[in-house]
Amino acid sequence: MDSPELYARLLEDAQRYDPTAHNRGLLAPYRDVLLLQRAKFMSYEQIAATLNRHGLKVSPAAVGVFCRRNFTKAEIERVRQSPSTTTTNVAGRRPAGSSAGAPTFGVSAPGSSVGSLGKRGPKIARDNY
Repeated sequence: MDSPELYARLLEDAQRYDPTAHNRGLLAPYRDVLLLQRAKFMSYEQIAATLNRHGLKVSPAAVGVFCRRNFTKAEIERVRQSPSTTTTNVAGRRPAGSSAGAPTFGVSAPGSSVGSLGKRGPKIARDNY
């Protein structure tokens, strides 16, 4: 094969390349769906498997790139905190075992003084060499 012929074919392929045909371009219409799935802690692999089941061929890597480029952590967290993201059954009741709005006893956030009774944690031995 001569290189001018190869060059001409490669140049023609580059000119015909459609960036919207790439997987990440195909995900743009489903932005809200992907945002909700990420807010519900779905992994990129789980999202890709769901999309593949529905006929949209996409890889987990493409889902990851799309999500990282289009969603901020604050946006995902805002959707998580939204009451419309909680799962409800057909009757509008929460599933058994869900604890939305229920008080949590004995569980405290890191750094909070609730449940620690003002005591400090164990000391870590340090060697000063």
